[in-house]
Amino acid sequence: MKFKGIAASPGVAIGRAYLISEESYCVIKRAVGSGQVKKEVNRFKKAVGAVDGEFRQQREKVALEMGKTYARLFDAYSLILKDPLFYKDTIKIISEEQVNVEYALQTVIDRITKTFSILDDEYMRDRIRDVQDVGNRVMRVLLGHEHVSMLDIQRRVVLVAHALHPSDTVEMKKENVIGFVTDVGGKTSHVVIMAESLEIPAVVGLKRITRHVSPGDLLIIDGDTGFVHVNPDPDTVRSYRKKKRRQEARKKELVKLRDRPSVMRCGTGIELTVNIESSREVSAVREYGAAGVGLYRTEYLYINRKELPVEEEIYENMKKVADECYPHNAVIRTVDLGADKMSEQLGIKPEGTPFMGMRGIRLCLAYPGLFKTQLRAILRASVKKNVSIMYPMITGIKELRAANHILREVCEELDNGGIEYDRDIKTGVMIETPAAVMDIEGISAAADFLSIGTNDLIQYTLAVDRVSDSVSHLYNPSDLAILRMIEKAINGASRAGKPIGMCGEMASERLYTELLIGMGLRSFSMSGIAVPAIKHLIINTGLEKCRQLAERVMGASDTEEVMDILKENRETRNF
Repeated sequence: MKFKGIAASPGVAIGRAYLISEESYCVIKRAVGSGQVKKEVNRFKKAVGAVDGEFRQQREKVALEMGKTYARLFDAYSLILKDPLFYKDTIKIISEEQVNVEYALQTVIDRITKTFSILDDEYMRDRIRDVQDVGNRVMRVLLGHEHVSMLDIQRRVVLVAHALHPSDTVEMKKENVIGFVTDVGGKTSHVVIMAESLEIPAVVGLKRITRHVSPGDLLIIDGDTGFVHVNPDPDTVRSYRKKKRRQEARKKELVKLRDRPSVMRCGTGIELTVNIESSREVSAVREYGAAGVGLYRTEYLYINRKELPVEEEIYENMKKVADECYPHNAVIRTVDLGADKMSEQLGIKPEGTPFMGMRGIRLCLAYPGLFKTQLRAILRASVKKNVSIMYPMITGIKELRAANHILREVCEELDNGGIEYDRDIKTGVMIETPAAVMDIEGISAAADFLSIGTNDLIQYTLAVDRVSDSVSHLYNPSDLAILRMIEKAINGASRAGKPIGMCGEMASERLYTELLIGMGLRSFSMSGIAVPAIKHLIINTGLEKCRQLAERVMGASDTEEVMDILKENRETRNF
């Protein structure tokens, strides 16, 4: 049997299945007298303290074994424990409803899960599992349940589970856990980040893999394509063993590339930068030999809180990114959230169709106070002249002019206050809507640089929600309509003499690298871990080959032919 999921962590794993049962709790609502309320609250506080202590221990372990970047994931877990929506609301339910702590906690977990599950953002949906993991840890302490540890695994296995969490990953012994597959999860989940750092192949989002696998079944995980083979035939096993040997040989070569320039055989330079989600991740620039930060998603500063961040908080965050990235450039994207995620902070009603509603630059233009606060912070952090500003969800020249008008107002305010900033700061635009592509000449004339955001461009062009189980299979970067959109954007920017790059997931997929270079792209921004493999490909290819590939692909009659050409190109590489 063969199953298709989300390719989460690259590589091949071949081994026997080890099933992890999902923890479940039967929580009964129990009334407590007014005299017992304080006791229940104290039970909750004590359990939270115990779990926070566990997280501190795990953080230290990860810091020693994997580095500080990954250890900070447990800071996020500690923050969930202290978050008012988790901590104070549980105590509030205990006190006001006079109920047992277990029921109050489960009510809060269910409430947060329901709120996050309706959001359209994959990153936010993956935070549901973080909240559930933290909540389950506290519940386990309250109920006195013993935790089933990954440390108990004493042989080489492939883990099969409904879901895994970073706290599980910490306990994995790399020599025993050679890969894992899960029913749920996405590429932005913390457990995937941990798996990538441990270089454990993983496929997630398989929906019902736990129902089709028995303990001891032979599994093959292909973390590059997202395929999982259950009890494969001997020919398939031999083929994947050969692929695994090739990957291990290549991995040794990639380590040597960190300080090598990303230059093609013909001498053409290709800029490789990293996408980051928080200021803590800026170390990826040096760690993976990148040329800077191509996209800093600033949304985490705004989510999961009741009040908007103040200017000083944003400034300190932006300054850290600029300082640690220096002398490389850092492209900071202004907040790209929808009104549905900021309804409480802004005092507005959530929208029913957030994808089509008040999000990105629309939200910023509608709430200039929110926009100006972030712009002031970014400008103040730009004194080393290595910061650029990028606007999300621009659909036409009118929005770009409006955004730049507000930026000029902020610059005047800083000038009047004698506050230093980079007066030549560059402003760019995310090209992620069909409207932006169709108006590419006008937008390019008014922008300093452009970056193609393929994630949203594909969704809006194909009318596909990539996180919807029912239509996500239609999300296809190789669709000819998408490739023609990308080609038009690149050509339009080129005619205007403006640099254009790509920062969507497509930029990190080796299948498309040569095609995109052949189409004229010279700048890619991706997750840090993808940089070495993309750099290796660039160093070993030539511009003429890329152009010929692009000519063949763009002359294809349909998407199926496109994929045949791309796969043929991948298979004929001798590196």
